[in-house]
Amino acid sequence: MMPTGRGGKRTVDEHDVDVVVIGSGAAGLTAALAAREAGAARVLVAEAEPIVGGSSRLSGGLMMGAGTRYQRAAGIDDSPDALFHDYFLLNRWNVDAAPVRAMIDGAGPAIEWLGDLGVEYYPDLVYGGDEPVPRVHVPIGRGQGVVDVLHRACRDAEVDIALGRRVDRLLVDPVTGGVRGVAVGGDEITAHAVVVATGGFGNAPDLLERHFPSAAGTGWAWYIGADGARGDALALAGQVDAQVVGRDRGLRLLHAAFDRIYEAYLPGWVVLVNADGHRFADETAPYGIMDHLIRAQGNRAFAIFDRATLDAATAAGAARYKQTIPGSTKRQSPHFNADVIDQMVREGKVAVADTVEALAEQIGVPPSHLCGTVDRYNRSVAAGADADHGKGAKFLEPIAVAPFHAVELRPATVCFTAFGLRIDGEARVRGNDGRAIPGLFAAGECTGGVVGEQYVGSGNSYANCVAVGRVAGATAARSPKPTTPNPGEVPA
Repeated sequence: MMPTGRGGKRTVDEHDVDVVVIGSGAAGLTAALAAREAGAARVLVAEAEPIVGGSSRLSGGLMMGAGTRYQRAAGIDDSPDALFHDYFLLNRWNVDAAPVRAMIDGAGPAIEWLGDLGVEYYPDLVYGGDEPVPRVHVPIGRGQGVVDVLHRACRDAEVDIALGRRVDRLLVDPVTGGVRGVAVGGDEITAHAVVVATGGFGNAPDLLERHFPSAAGTGWAWYIGADGARGDALALAGQVDAQVVGRDRGLRLLHAAFDRIYEAYLPGWVVLVNADGHRFADETAPYGIMDHLIRAQGNRAFAIFDRATLDAATAAGAARYKQTIPGSTKRQSPHFNADVIDQMVREGKVAVADTVEALAEQIGVPPSHLCGTVDRYNRSVAAGADADHGKGAKFLEPIAVAPFHAVELRPATVCFTAFGLRIDGEARVRGNDGRAIPGLFAAGECTGGVVGEQYVGSGNSYANCVAVGRVAGATAARSPKPTTPNPGEVPA
């Protein structure tokens, strides 16, 4: 990966570099830069792919944080304590408190740190989920813009980055069990500390099936992250008996079987029903909450609407999502527009009928149930208020003019995975014996226990990368240098 450049015999305390970071996404680049800021003289980033950025460069780059100067400038009163309360409550306490607290306490400062490095944000903050105040900071240039700033800062800080070097094993001291470096085939590099920031496993179907079965099991699953997201951290975990946690956690988006075009939200005017023909949610719910809701419905639902509403939405050229992201250029839903729906009708992927009863028979739901649901919904439309789920009045459109359509939806789009290495509040990887593994740290999507069963909202994952990445890099730089005991000495 890089030559030692020193020659001569190395003592037991000498290493090629101070810190090796595995992965060059937001977590990896942040950890590398934080390690340099904390005093590590020599830092190396090993990236498996031929390009810097991982899945982070493909993302929106939105980041959740509380108590920032950007919130204050917008007149928003917020605090890390308030965010921690909301985060824990939404996840019913089923997350690891110490690393979550580290993420939330560090998220606001990390957002400002990125700003100081050169990341620019839109002045308007947005809601990521169901939080009481906007907490999501939207970077100009999206994820690629953030990665570009971090990459430039790493170059300026003389962090070495080795591309196309997929780490396949950790170097472990046979006496102490501490991690002393990494290897790519026969190429070894020693280090005082190693930070694992390899991302998730969305691009590894076998791992997806094993560790995120509710995503793989929909039958339509497709991943929107980087090609390199193949679960490298899980293989490395097995080499040091590290704890792994977070099975079947991650984020899925509702998607039709039309294509593989990303669409996070549903247009507000569709009506969602389950396999019983009953409505079960406000169709404009945040996508993290919608993932949870659709899981409770057996991971299958139908979007119901009439042709008049579809044509009106298409003519208006507006997707009509509840929330739009600053800088977004999307004006039309890529799926719910007349041209696409007509094509999908011809391909047999959209049901169409002259009556609601006939539509129900086509999609296999009880006709009386669907007819009753549509009738009740239309009464809400006429009253100007959603009597059942409180959807905003501006999204209430009747289902009254034939022909009627039904589109099957499943949580098919896999955004990220959340099963991985268990860490403590200092981003140290914990072994199955409960102790921190000497010299091993982790941050970002490859960790488990930080993102819970309920995705809190936009920017949750990026906060895990950057805020925890800063903790991991700084702690790694300050970690005690491992030593090899003298012959016959019993390690403490």
